Amino acid sequence: MSMAGRTARRSEPHGGFPDPGRGATPAVAGAKGRPPHRAVSRWGPLVPLATAAAWLLAGMSAAGAGEDWLQFKYDARRCGHVPARRLDPPLGLLWAAPLSDAVFTSPVVSDGRVYAVDGSGKIHCFPIEGPPEPVWTFQTAGGAMNCNNVCSPALVDGRLHVGTMAGDYYVLEARTGRVLCRIPMGEPILGSPAVSGGRVYVATLGARVYALTPDGTVCWTWDFVRERLAFAGDRWSGADWLRLRGRAGWREQFCSTRSVAVADHDVVVPAGGTICWLRDRGDRADLSAAYTSAKREAPATLGLSVGDGGAVYRQWTRRDNEGRVEILRRSGETVEAAGVPGTQTAYNRPGLLSFCSVSLRGRDVYRCRPQDGFGLCRHTPQGKTQPLAAGGAIASPILTSRHAVYGSLDGRLHLAPLDGAGQAWAFATAFGRAISAPPAVADGRVFVGCEDGYLYALGPGPAAPLPTKDLGVAAIRSPLTGPRRDAANDWFTSFGNQANTNANPQGLGPPFRVKWIRRYKGTVKHFSVCGGGRLVTHTAEGQVFAVEQETGRLLWRRYWPGVHVSYTSPVIRDGRVLVPQAGLERCRLRCLDAATGRLLWEAPFSGSPSWNRQQPPVIHKGLAIYPFGTGRYTARTWLFEHQSTFGFPADHKPLLRAYDLASGREVWTRDFSAFGSGGDDAGICLSDGTLYYSCYFGGKGPLGVTAAVEPETGRLLWTTTDYALHAGCTLSAEAGRLYLGGYNPVEGKVNRVWCLDARDGSLLWKSDPVSRAIHVVTVGEDFLFTHAQYQHGYLLEKTTGKVRSTLVPGYRCTRFTLSAPYLVGPNLTLFDLSAGGKPVHCGPALDVLVCVGAFASNGRLYQTTNGAGLQACLVGGAEARAEPDDTK
Repeated sequence: MSMAGRTARRSEPHGGFPDPGRGATPAVAGAKGRPPHRAVSRWGPLVPLATAAAWLLAGMSAAGAGEDWLQFKYDARRCGHVPARRLDPPLGLLWAAPLSDAVFTSPVVSDGRVYAVDGSGKIHCFPIEGPPEPVWTFQTAGGAMNCNNVCSPALVDGRLHVGTMAGDYYVLEARTGRVLCRIPMGEPILGSPAVSGGRVYVATLGARVYALTPDGTVCWTWDFVRERLAFAGDRWSGADWLRLRGRAGWREQFCSTRSVAVADHDVVVPAGGTICWLRDRGDRADLSAAYTSAKREAPATLGLSVGDGGAVYRQWTRRDNEGRVEILRRSGETVEAAGVPGTQTAYNRPGLLSFCSVSLRGRDVYRCRPQDGFGLCRHTPQGKTQPLAAGGAIASPILTSRHAVYGSLDGRLHLAPLDGAGQAWAFATAFGRAISAPPAVADGRVFVGCEDGYLYALGPGPAAPLPTKDLGVAAIRSPLTGPRRDAANDWFTSFGNQANTNANPQGLGPPFRVKWIRRYKGTVKHFSVCGGGRLVTHTAEGQVFAVEQETGRLLWRRYWPGVHVSYTSPVIRDGRVLVPQAGLERCRLRCLDAATGRLLWEAPFSGSPSWNRQQPPVIHKGLAIYPFGTGRYTARTWLFEHQSTFGFPADHKPLLRAYDLASGREVWTRDFSAFGSGGDDAGICLSDGTLYYSCYFGGKGPLGVTAAVEPETGRLLWTTTDYALHAGCTLSAEAGRLYLGGYNPVEGKVNRVWCLDARDGSLLWKSDPVSRAIHVVTVGEDFLFTHAQYQHGYLLEKTTGKVRSTLVPGYRCTRFTLSAPYLVGPNLTLFDLSAGGKPVHCGPALDVLVCVGAFASNGRLYQTTNGAGLQACLVGGAEARAEPDDTK
């Protein structure tokens, strides 16, 4: 993903992308080395009605031929409904064409050719009949930063429309690949263009909507940030958000991460938590309606489709697995919302969210999600939910005459009978990598891209052999740069280091600039981690994936079914990734090869990770040590309250176990049930070669237990039941001291932080009263920081526990980190503690809910959002001032 160009960079030194709305009219360039095709004005001419009608008829004629697949999910409504297309499984592999990177887009098909865009923004044209030798290829500009391309192409009037992560929009001659025009839109394009009524509509990540003619003439643009938020600054500049708004919260959300949909003359646009209906007036767009179902925060739109009569079907999430598919019906400016029965999810329900648009046939809704056994379901208006195929997915289904066709996270293409009768048929791709975009269906064939880097063609006839060459898409192509790229500066575990100090000084300083942003499909309530130039993330639904720290380019993705709302973080160390993945039926600690994602071993554990148990195992001298508890939970009690509203299971035992790092074999286990019942509200840390364990018992008997353990053997060095964590917090250590916080009061109605002597567990001091001390007590050089949910944070004197000051008011269950002198929060917000906690950078508002902040690693700032499905990297100082090479 390319950043601002050189001219724009000089005028906007602190933002991430150029802003076409602030300066000159966007220029249009031809292919490299060729003169521009023509100039494109910001406000193009009104399209004559006769021309528009001719385009419409031509498009209808092509679609009716039954041979073409011209855009993402077939039509501009994104309903995936193609009843005239027929598939007769089993299908054989016709050919598999190697591309230049993993594929996250859907192909298009026309005139005996198939067109595909890979993750690196390279466009490929192949003959349908094979062999898979390209007719032509074209590499879009932007270099290594132009990666993770998810914008599927569209065909109209013999022209191919493609948007890129580098912020460029291309129109190519489909027959030859010749560039007809290149429109610099200035920011990544994550949604696919929609072709309707002789026009092409597309939205950028920054929620700028463009209407174009098939040849690339810009007819009009509409800007959500200017029109709805009335924000006049650079939308990618945290300095501008701070200066003009003071804070970037849910009301300032604007990112458009999913595709627009078109019905009749309305362009339906997802922008932040808002759905906008734009009426195309020829030379301009009028906002005819807008809808935001906001209470305490706006939701994120994870998929958008338009059904019969213009009803909009939106999959949304707000927080903690909460969401549903809702139907938005508009009457003038009034919008009414109703839920699709059977799609409601929440933290205390068994179902998981969907992360793609639904497909529609009549009033039946077909929905894919990453949940084993329910990968594809049909939801009827009568409230019946019918599973059609098991494999978990993040890509939408296509509805043919008799089958729903979709790709799953385990690399299989599924054909599921729509009537639910008979067995679903599946084809396994060569390397088991995910299929993360819908297929195209034409002439009884299926064309689908895969994250292994191949484009697969399936159909009747003799089957070709599967490809055997691994294309090496998991290899790092852009190594981490910068003076702090060494392992000593890695944020390699959830709380920064194994002592859980939650601090990692990285020399950050202004100005700040967004280096890259990428989209992911999942939710988190825990931090990603860094090591070996990789940023590794675990989603609450069971995906584990790694991206390049330098560019954000996806390297590999793995998925395990059965994971249920698991708020657990990975740890990356010495070429291995360990991640606890918890589910209602089983829990597994998994060890992966950091370079490839290959599973090295897995070992069982039990219990619930609940809200607090973000931290992964501690790694020490060939051991991986992890705390957990016995006992089974229902979906209702899975994420138990900090106050233990539901209570722990009757057979609950607090356990601490060491696994052999090489094999996963159990080395030792320590059972603390003699002290009380608990285990799923526990924490560990490692300091000066000693392992420390603390567990909250939920108000039954003693508060809890804290112990010092010899990590090599599990031998207890000392224990105390006088002081322990008190819910929703792990323990931290430094210089012979342990810090214990918690959600619940410890002296009547009074809550405190305790400081213990690490030598024997005796009390050194107790803090002034605090309302809560959640997540962890952060250890700075000369102070401590702890956050109180719903209120504010506290700076404590390190030697006495006295409250020095309060700061960061109004945040909820936010997880902050420390990179001195900055306290780092969500939405890339930095508070300067050397200036009394004054914010110095704020935004853009990437996140839905401010539960998960950012962290510093290797001299940069990284954030994985809670529910908005975005990851971002922020650079500061000299790196922010440098002008990146966008000329490739």
